[in-house]
Amino acid sequence: MWPEIRFSSVWKTAALEYEDQDDFLNAVAVIQTDKDAQTLLLQMKSIEEKLDKNPEFKFGPRTIDLDLLLFDSDVIETEELNIPHSKMHERRFVLEPLCELIDVESKHPVLNETWKELLFKVKDQKCIKVSM
Repeated sequence: MWPEIRFSSVWKTAALEYEDQDDFLNAVAVIQTDKDAQTLLLQMKSIEEKLDKNPEFKFGPRTIDLDLLLFDSDVIETEELNIPHSKMHERRFVLEPLCELIDVESKHPVLNETWKELLFKVKDQKCIKVSM
C-alpha cells in the first residue's frame, strides 16, 4: 500500500547563504508513514544520493535538498536530526508551501506561535509562487 502524499505549490526564491547562484525552487510534502523519523531521514538521504546531491561547497548549487521539517508534533533533538527544523520559522520559502498543507492556526511545537503568525513575520522575504 502506498502512503498518502500531498504536495504544495512550487515557490521560487533567491539563494540565502551564498547569493551568487541561480534561484531555488521549493515545495513541501505531507506524507503519511508508519516509519519513524530516523528511518525516514535515512530514506531521504538515500534519495539525495541517488539524485546526485553534490554541492561543490556549503550552500552551493545542488540538484536536490530534502529536509525533514516536522514529524507530527514531536520534538526530536539528536546529532543527526532536529525536529522541528531549526530554521524553518525564519524562512518564507518553507512557511508559504507548508501553510498550504496544514492548519495555519495550529502551533509550532516549540515556539508556541501559530504558523500564520510565523509566516507574517517573514512576509518581507521575496518568494514567488510559480505553480499550483
